[in-house]
Amino acid sequence: MSQKFQTLSVLDIAEICGVARSTVSYWIAKKSLPAHRSGKKFVVSIDELVLFLKSEGQPVPQILLEHVGGVYPQPFRPLKRCWEYWANEPHGTKCEECAVFIHQIAECFTDKDNQKHQCPINCHECQYFGEYYGPRVAFIHQIDKPAAVYKDLYVWSGNKGWADLCGVDVKQLIGAGIEEFLHPDSLKMFISYNKRRQQGDPSVPGRHEVFFGDESGGKIEVYLSISPLIEPSGTWLAVAERTG
Repeated sequence: MSQKFQTLSVLDIAEICGVARSTVSYWIAKKSLPAHRSGKKFVVSIDELVLFLKSEGQPVPQILLEHVGGVYPQPFRPLKRCWEYWANEPHGTKCEECAVFIHQIAECFTDKDNQKHQCPINCHECQYFGEYYGPRVAFIHQIDKPAAVYKDLYVWSGNKGWADLCGVDVKQLIGAGIEEFLHPDSLKMFISYNKRRQQGDPSVPGRHEVFFGDESGGKIEVYLSISPLIEPSGTWLAVAERTG
């Protein structure tokens, strides 16, 4: 983690947490939020801010999880499906018309491109995704190579390196299909390997060469290392390394 993100100013905290500067100053003044002076300004470590927010029962913004030295444990809660989560919200009245509800899809963001998907919220801005899925895959942003977490050929999250390799913005990765990024010459092999991995075939290589597609229709050659994750269950970590 760079020095830039080790401490935050009062203004930084106000912007990240969506509160007024006076609110942050009050947290510091009543000594609830530990701070120290750096020149004429108060600064707060990210660790202290995360611990403070958790102790106050406030949500921890995703950007903080992306820069901490490790993923902070989230309190256990029974998993709710998205339609259950939004049941008491105005747009929740349309959930029963949505393909996610009709087909009882567990990870709603993997169905975002379905024409019958009724949710009006972008996945990267979704409070439900941020609470139930974002913290579980936030570690991806600590990997210094292009990396993504996927399940059943759908991306759950990817870091900036992976987004740059795919030629998209990070927020576009959530729920994207692997076929959107792999070159057609590699897609069939990847799908075959993925199926064999799920079946526990020990002969599938953990690292192999694949091609990503570029904007001109050309190929980007990389070595892709794939390994299973214990949590979230059923997901895989893919880390790419350019061959050139």
